[in-house]
Amino acid sequence: MGTPTLSQMRAEVIEKFINLETIINAIICQHYFKRVYKQFFLEVLYNEHCTFGLKRSILEKIIPNLDKTQLQNLNRLNTIRNYFAHTGPEMFEGAEIPSKGQQGVVPDPRKMAKALDYSQLHQEFQKLEPTVARYLFKLYQELGGEYVKG
Repeated sequence: MGTPTLSQMRAEVIEKFINLETIINAIICQHYFKRVYKQFFLEVLYNEHCTFGLKRSILEKIIPNLDKTQLQNLNRLNTIRNYFAHTGPEMFEGAEIPSKGQQGVVPDPRKMAKALDYSQLHQEFQKLEPTVARYLFKLYQELGGEYVKG
């Protein structure tokens, strides 16, 4: 299959993070309503102003024994998602118009002298995401949530 393109990596990271947020939304619903309450899910948790940070904060309050390592991993996955969703385009040193085939860099927003390595970030995301997803889904099930295939 070969090395994925930046667009493919970007799509995969964002789609998988959407899935993690959906599980968090289900956990929040399950905690407060003992079921996934569609109206609350769509009108409140699915609202563009209901940020990941707010959902994470709620998760920390409603699950007092939240595994700190998994929470750190979830935070790291969010950081990686933000890199893919909000950084770019490439910058070219000293050239107003880059020459054909010239490689640009995307500066790391936290360390501007360093370039982002999207391939490495993608690999890190792929490594952490399945474990975090399983952990969150287990929390959902422990609250009485069920998965029903449609």
